[in-house]
Amino acid sequence: MWKIENDHSRPVITAQAHINGCHRDAVLNLPQTALLFFMHGGIEFVNKNYQTKMYRDKFPRFLKSCAIYRFVNYDICFLDGGCGAPQAADTLETLAALGVKNVISVGMFGAFSDKTETGDIIVPDKAFVEEGTSLHYYGEIEYSQPQKDLLRLALNNIENAKTYPIVSTDAVYRQTFLKENFWRKKGIVGVDMETSALFSVGKILEMNVVSVLIASDKHPLYENEEKWKWKMTSDKRKEFFGKCIQFAFSI
Repeated sequence: MWKIENDHSRPVITAQAHINGCHRDAVLNLPQTALLFFMHGGIEFVNKNYQTKMYRDKFPRFLKSCAIYRFVNYDICFLDGGCGAPQAADTLETLAALGVKNVISVGMFGAFSDKTETGDIIVPDKAFVEEGTSLHYYGEIEYSQPQKDLLRLALNNIENAKTYPIVSTDAVYRQTFLKENFWRKKGIVGVDMETSALFSVGKILEMNVVSVLIASDKHPLYENEEKWKWKMTSDKRKEFFGKCIQFAFSI
């Protein structure tokens, strides 16, 4: 059983209770905007290329704590978002409890459409739900969406960014050729593991959430085509991070 209709009982534990109960020395006064990195190298890139300062070495989320930082000259914090929908939701819940209102998610997606190629940047206008986390917040949900103003701002500020639907899944080894063809028929161009949960949980928490993704690879569309290959490069990562950070500065 997932979300029970008319369940008005309180959670056994909340993000605020976890912060108060386990991390009394880590109470943070965070800015209203946060950058979440769901890909390797983002935190290192920011700290190397911008003036930054560490808030705490342990961000008080429930799953695998991490360091949290801020820009010296901009009222924006940034941290590793985690891996997968459960940790993404944990991070959002914790940020919300600490006063954050705007969230920019920075990550990768696997492309499986003729509309996208490796290195393309998209700002999804919807994310179909094939992860389980969202179903603990909604009794029924097909897809979730970003906050409209942030979506518009991202498309206006990130050079060559496109907008298409994606899908988020928990099962990386069950993306069959048949399933990806089914997704394409819905207009979906790629897959990740977090975006639909970020959008759905963000809405419940009354947060403004947008996701900016780069195509790390392109899947073969048919079984007789060339096998999947990882094509993300260090230079593409750095250029992408720079664009996302400049977008964050525009908010």
